[in-house]
This record gives sequence, structure tokens and C-alpha cells, in this order.
Amino acid sequence: MAEDSPAHGGTRPRPEKPDARQPSGADVGWGITGTMLSGIIVWGGAGLALDRWLGTQFIALIGVLLGLGVAIYLIIVKYAPPVPPTGTGARRTPRGGRPSQPRTQKGQR
Repeated sequence: MAEDSPAHGGTRPRPEKPDARQPSGADVGWGITGTMLSGIIVWGGAGLALDRWLGTQFIALIGVLLGLGVAIYLIIVKYAPPVPPTGTGARRTPRGGRPSQPRTQKGQR
């Protein structure tokens, strides 16, 4: 324990790789919020600019919806859990490598 704390007046050593740090829940939440807002603002702003340039009133709504869709796609790609591998090694077995016996209700075999 004493080796984990820095010497008096010293600083703690930094982790070897900054990529090894896992983001906290707040970091993930702010990342999702920022992605959603930036998609809506950027694409909605482009639609609003086209609306003013062309004299229409519906392209801004299309831009907002397109930005929302793109933002949701990017969030799914970035934060979705990885897909487990398929193939011969994907079958689940308990420790020891043998499949377990089927479970039955209490008192039945």
C-alpha cells in the first residue's frame, strides 16, 4: 500500500498507455449527448441555409431528421458492444471443457 502512494511532495506515476483507461459513465453520456446535438445542429443548420437560399420551408426539418439519423448511427457504431465471434470455438462450455448436464427440476432426473 505504501508503494502506491507517492513520496512526500512527489506525484503519482501516470498510466503507461493513455488508451488503456476506460471511460466513465459520465464520459460516455457526454459523448453521446455531444454527438446527438452536433448532428442536429450541423445538418439542421445546413438545411436552414438551403431553406433561406431556395425560399422553402421544409428542408430544415429534413436536415434535422437526417442529422438525428446520422448521429444515432454513429453512436451505435461507436458504443455498441462487440459482436462475439462465430464458428467452431463459439460454443460455450463450462470450465474443464466438457458440456454440462441438462438441468432438471428439483427431484427429477
